[in-house]
Amino acid sequence: MSTLLIDIGNSRLKWAISSDNGDLHADFTEQGVSMNDSPNQLAAFDQLSKNQTIEKIICASVISEERTLVLEKHLKALMPQAPWFQINGTSAIKDLGSQYDQPQQLGADRRAMTLGAHQMFPGKNILVISAGTATTIDLITPTHHMGGWIFPGMELMAKALNLNTAQLPKVSTNQERSLLVIGTNTNDGIYQGILASHLGAISIAQEYAKNQKVKLDLMIVTGGNAKIMSALLKNFSSSVSVHHEDQMVLKGLLAWGKMGLNHE
Repeated sequence: MSTLLIDIGNSRLKWAISSDNGDLHADFTEQGVSMNDSPNQLAAFDQLSKNQTIEKIICASVISEERTLVLEKHLKALMPQAPWFQINGTSAIKDLGSQYDQPQQLGADRRAMTLGAHQMFPGKNILVISAGTATTIDLITPTHHMGGWIFPGMELMAKALNLNTAQLPKVSTNQERSLLVIGTNTNDGIYQGILASHLGAISIAQEYAKNQKVKLDLMIVTGGNAKIMSALLKNFSSSVSVHHEDQMVLKGLLAWGKMGLNHE
């Protein structure tokens, strides 16, 4: 039997199908992606409804409850045999504790990623870095999610500089350059400054872990800008291994499914 995994992010919706005994380290054989505002988003699932081996649906959503409910109702109509499960900040908290003051406020995507990292690399101290619309850095130990940071992603930083200054241009962050150098023109100054700000935050997170007597074993990088960020980290720092994982939220949902889908 199979599970439909859905990651509803700020900009895009990703999905994948996995068998119940799917390997967390393996690539998904069937998956897709669409923009959140795409008129064809719901229709993209119609073909999947013919796959009657789908026995459950597991979702992480960071958009509004109302918009998430539209998709839930659509899929329940298409696949009445498949119950809907939605991850939140307290999911599997007995398996991976939380240092959050109010764990229920932790974003569903971040909880999924930390559970995925916890299950994929058991017994490790890990920085989970998601470089998407927002960039998040989360620190986990073998027993707890210690907390993390949230700041604007690369594109948001570029937009903010363009919209809130009189003369700075809108710089594309969709570039292949991942080497940190000093900017010698305005465009490079902005792009390299954005790279430096991200690298600086990650370096400070590494130092914070060290100060907490947590010896990092690994950094997992995911999100739309993961390729750039992974290469940058590998070029800049060799002290901690870097693992690039494209579908960390979906892998986390699969991990939660293996853990029993409990909310405690």
